[in-house]
Parts: sequence; structure tokens; C-alpha cells
Amino acid sequence: MTFFRRVISPLTRAAGSTGHFIKRRWKLLLFLLVIASLAGWFWYRRTKAAEVTYVFASPTYQNLTKSLEVSGLVDAKQKANLRFALGGKVVYLGVKEGDWVKKGQTIATIDQRELQKRLQQDLNAYIRERWDWETTQDRTDYHVEPLATRKSIDQEQTQLNDTVLDVEIRDIAISNTRLSAPFAGILVSSPLTTAGVNLAASEGFEVINPDTLVFKAAVDEADIAGVNLGLEAQIEFDAYPDQPITASVSAIAFKSQQSSSGTVFVVELPIQGQDLLTRYRLGMNGDVKIVLQTKNNVLTIPLDATRQRDGKTYVDLRTGEKTIAEREITTGLETDESVEVITGLTTSDEVVVPQ
Repeated sequence: MTFFRRVISPLTRAAGSTGHFIKRRWKLLLFLLVIASLAGWFWYRRTKAAEVTYVFASPTYQNLTKSLEVSGLVDAKQKANLRFALGGKVVYLGVKEGDWVKKGQTIATIDQRELQKRLQQDLNAYIRERWDWETTQDRTDYHVEPLATRKSIDQEQTQLNDTVLDVEIRDIAISNTRLSAPFAGILVSSPLTTAGVNLAASEGFEVINPDTLVFKAAVDEADIAGVNLGLEAQIEFDAYPDQPITASVSAIAFKSQQSSSGTVFVVELPIQGQDLLTRYRLGMNGDVKIVLQTKNNVLTIPLDATRQRDGKTYVDLRTGEKTIAEREITTGLETDESVEVITGLTTSDEVVVPQ
């Protein structure tokens, strides 16, 4: 018993002392525990970050299609904006907005009564000059008259010619009081809905041929070299998402234009179908995907796996369980996601794909 007491008593006193210490210093101990946990967590994260993890991909055979996506809008190749040379009161309105018109059909006329009166005055002046000129010709022999008389006769001839020109000019002005359709089509814009109102010379009527609807896309000058006539494309309009239509490039502008993105060239793609204007309206926006080049069954790898240096293409190749080596390859057709491998790799290789 004595030995047992000698052994147990110190342990009991130590446990009591430790418990008393923990009760008095528990906040300090808790703080030290948190610090130790954080230190351990940071050490674990740093150790994991130092570990290199690779993602590998083997070359595969697939079809590659390189395309170009640009924005554009609907327009018409055959269109006309008709205006009167001078403003005036519209006395006849033959069609309204949305109506079909035939070639040569009168769209509108303005009041020509004043011009008709002025034409009559010009005709009267012409007749008077003609009579005076003929009377002078009857009384004189041009070849034997003195120089002064011949000059007077020539002046009368000039005055007579001027009156003829006045009549012709006035007749042209009267013909300009009538607007007619230069081709068959639809009146898509009209500045008025009824006759009897004044029309300014700046206001006009727009006629288009709906059979000539085209999608006009602005292609950046850096991409225009890859666009050729006849290339197939898919047009998707903002108004009809997920309803693309098939088209092909029919025209490429010879002259550049300036846009917010820089220098562009307009590319045209005809829109085919019936009753086009009931679905595709002028100015409607959309995107076109032009197929630039297609290759079938070619060896490819992810584009991200390649890198350029000194005009050459390289990849990182798996050479062992934990070893990587650089290899030069030759590439061909390239898309946004994949690239054709011409030489340097086989389907049994594994290339590193950066994450």
C-alpha cells in the first residue's frame, strides 16, 4: 500500500496541476491550436502546389473545318431612292408604302401648273424671236451685208437658240414633277400617306426589288484573303435564332470601308426563297459562318497543346511515366480548337495539354 501511494500520489497531483493549468490557460492553448492548424494547412497546400499534374491527349483522326464568323445585315442589291429635283405640292400619290409597283409606274407627281405657265411664256418668246429672225433673213442677204449687219444677224440667231433652250429646260423641269419606278419591286418607304401636302426636295420614296435581297457582312482585312467567291456559309438572324439558312459568297467588295473595328471589306451572300420580305426585312441583323476550308480524316491534336518559337511549332511529349520531352512537329489546317498534324506525331503518342 505504501508503495502504491508513493506512485499514485505524484500522478494525481500532476493531473490536478495540469487540469488547473488548462483551465487557466485554455484561451492560449486554443490560439496555439488554431495557429498550428493553419500552419499545417498552408504547408499541405504548398506541397500540393509543388506537385506537377499533367493532362495528356493522343492525336486522333477527324474532319477539320476552318470557318470565319462575322456580323452583317439584310440589304437589297437593286434599290432606288427617288426624289423630286425641286420640292412642291404633291397632287397625285399612286402607291402607298408596302405596295408592289411595275416598272415605269407613276408613284407621285407634284403640282406643275406654274411650270406649264412658264413653259407657255417660253414658247411665246421663242415664237417672237423666230418671227424677228425670219423677217431679218427675208430682208437681207447675209453674204453681201456689211460686217456690222452680219454681227447683228448672228446675235439674233443666238437669241433664237436661247429661247429654244429655255423651252427644252422648262420641259425637263415638267418631266421632273413625276416620279416613276425604275424597275418592278416594292415601295418600302414613303414620306407621306396622302396627296395635297408639300414635299421637300430632301424627302424621297425608296423602291427595292425583293428578289435581290442579300446579306452584307463586314470582313476584317486580316481575314479577307481567305474569303473566295462560291464559299458556302450559314446565316443566322437575331430575329430567328437557331434557324440558320444556307447561302454562298456571291460578291466581295473591291473597295474597303471603315468601321469601329478598323478596315473591313463587304461580302455579299444572296438570300434565296419566296416572299422574302415577309420574313427577312431590310436592316435585319445577323451572323454568318463562312466555311473557308475543310479537310476530312486528318490527324489532329488540341491547339492548346502547341506553341510557336522561331517560326516552328513544338509540343511536349510524354516519354516515360514521369518524363516529358519537347518535339517539333509540322502542322496544317488550324481551327479555334484543333490543328492538323502533318509530321512528328502518331496516334500512339501522348502530348501535354495545358490546363
